[in-house]
Amino acid sequence: MIKHSLIDNLVYISIDNVDFSYRIPIKKIGNSIDWRIGVKGTAGIVMKNVSTWTLQLFTKNITDNKYVNQFKSILEEHSTNNTIDWEDTLLAVIIQNEYNKLIAANNITAEKKNSEDEIISMLKKKYKLD
Repeated sequence: MIKHSLIDNLVYISIDNVDFSYRIPIKKIGNSIDWRIGVKGTAGIVMKNVSTWTLQLFTKNITDNKYVNQFKSILEEHSTNNTIDWEDTLLAVIIQNEYNKLIAANNITAEKKNSEDEIISMLKKKYKLD
């Protein structure tokens, strides 16, 4: 379970028994961005109006959906007027994590390597993004 507290205009969040502890300025917790999945300089996949902090926190090691949903509740508690598209945010977390796994596997496998464009194309097709 994610624990959180508000101290000095910072939201402190942590997860017990996990290396996961962050301080987020209250003014920025509800920020949204257009998140691009893929190598810089390529078209990649763009997910619009998604939660900046959700993607930064949950596309690394902690990817369990229960934590993402708990963070969403915390964010909405402290940023009631946010304009985050939660459906696209959750999809962006899933796609970014799958992209990361495919890239990592692609770098390990010596036989047939998929190009960046092939990986992006496969993800777009799988998640019906075009």
